[in-house]
Amino acid sequence: MAIHQTPIDYIDIPAPQHSEDAYYRVVYGDVDWQEIQQYNRAVYVLMGYGKTIAYRRVAHILTTPNTPNDLSDFDKVMAAMQRLKDRNAVYNDKKREKQPSI
Repeated sequence: MAIHQTPIDYIDIPAPQHSEDAYYRVVYGDVDWQEIQQYNRAVYVLMGYGKTIAYRRVAHILTTPNTPNDLSDFDKVMAAMQRLKDRNAVYNDKKREKQPSI
């Protein structure tokens, strides 16, 4: 039994530091961590290689900067998580409106 359903949304981020065809798949969808048919909404990260997603391999997100933009893979994965969160309205809008503007 799969612990996840078909993704609702996802973003692929190239990870050439791992290998030429490697990428992180940042996913927004439903997961059943205990495999008891009780799904919860979550954002999770998988590793992909070419056309294959490595479901049994833990995503290992690098924190060293990449060239040419000096962003780490971690920075890009965190930005993708925020983008998925925003695109799928998984936060409370009223709470966000109360925060002071910068």
